[in-house]
Amino acid sequence: MEHKAPSVLRQLAQIINNAVDTIEATYRSSNVDLPSLDEPFDIAAPGESLRQDPAVSTAFYISACIRAVSELNVVELLREAGPKAVKKILCEQQKLMFRLQGLHAKDIAAATRSGVDHALLVVARMLRLLATHHIFHEVSPNVFANNRLSSPLDKNKPTSVLFESTEDCFRSSSCLMETIKDPKEGEVPFNRAFSTTVPMYYWIQRPENAYRRQRFGLGMQGTAAAEPSDTIFQGFDWGILPEDSVLVDAGAGIGSSSMMIAKKYPKLHIVLQNLVPTANGARVHWTENLPEHVERNMVEFQGYDFFNPQPVKNAVVFLLRCIIHNWPDLQTIKIFKNLRAVALPHTKLVIVEKILPVASVDQGSEAKEIPGAAHASAQAPLLSNWGSAVAELYFFDIGMHMTLGGTDRTLDGYVDVLRHSGWEIVQVYHCGRSELSHLVAKPV
Repeated sequence: MEHKAPSVLRQLAQIINNAVDTIEATYRSSNVDLPSLDEPFDIAAPGESLRQDPAVSTAFYISACIRAVSELNVVELLREAGPKAVKKILCEQQKLMFRLQGLHAKDIAAATRSGVDHALLVVARMLRLLATHHIFHEVSPNVFANNRLSSPLDKNKPTSVLFESTEDCFRSSSCLMETIKDPKEGEVPFNRAFSTTVPMYYWIQRPENAYRRQRFGLGMQGTAAAEPSDTIFQGFDWGILPEDSVLVDAGAGIGSSSMMIAKKYPKLHIVLQNLVPTANGARVHWTENLPEHVERNMVEFQGYDFFNPQPVKNAVVFLLRCIIHNWPDLQTIKIFKNLRAVALPHTKLVIVEKILPVASVDQGSEAKEIPGAAHASAQAPLLSNWGSAVAELYFFDIGMHMTLGGTDRTLDGYVDVLRHSGWEIVQVYHCGRSELSHLVAKPV
């Protein structure tokens, strides 16, 4: 039988295993324990000094460069560059034809607004370091292309959208330290960056910010489109609601989630609530995409600010999808209290949000008894929240603080704000392939 050469994946695994053997052997020969991630750094500790041994030294610059190229949208630029070259790469095991997309570092730098003068000084050097670790491929001197390890960084959006839509976050982030050292009542980094005292959601409603409002709306639609289409059905069972039940979608946007519910359960009465310009846009969207629901008067479009008293007093369900992360605790409690004030004894509050896992083994005490609350955690030595594999959750959380003063919450955090609002969580559903969960609460 012909001997089959090991796969590239197995060869890489062997390289990793050999590296681990080298590290452990180096520490073992010196009779020193490996440093623990859970202990404070002590430069005088024997294990720390041994890290400088060439056999075990590591390059933390790799992660810094990965973050930089991600924020500069380099992967997306390379994807849009189109086929640049076709190269035949002869491997020992097989012949592979790679269609490579390449772009010169100076063009990357110019497109990222980093300045052409910095191209060879910064961009090329970062990409070459990463290419040396098989992240990106250097096609020819200073010309780089995506490969299997860089491609997963692709945000799957046009760079024209990415560079424009991240401007607000970038400018807000630059003022984080100032708002921590010199806090002002109601001010978040966004306010400092744009010299306004008005919260972002109200600020973009101004006529002069029409373009930003449109751009923000497209970004939210893109975010919703990235979610599995059945996420709204991965938790609360809408089918148990009696005919003609009133479902209030507060902060509904154009009502995409409610529309999916209405298509599946056409005898539910939907009330879409949002600020007036968005509510008007929702009417157009439903008229074009679900006209029969509009014609039967089974959907209402209400211009409404949920910091005001709730006008609907016969709701069977209040739905808040991706709303509460926009607001800090005091405002969140006010939103919930306005809903509680008109809730019937059997009214349910369905919150669709991300639930932040904690990094500790102790997952908290408040939510342990809630049905469905348990979530899969990683085994040691991985962090229980899967570590950097879920870092995007925490990036988003910090982004909410930068622009809105909002926050994603742990399950204990949701329990706390709901308790202060007169609600109690009775069930949690985790939505399979999505990062979202359904938290179902009842009035108390």
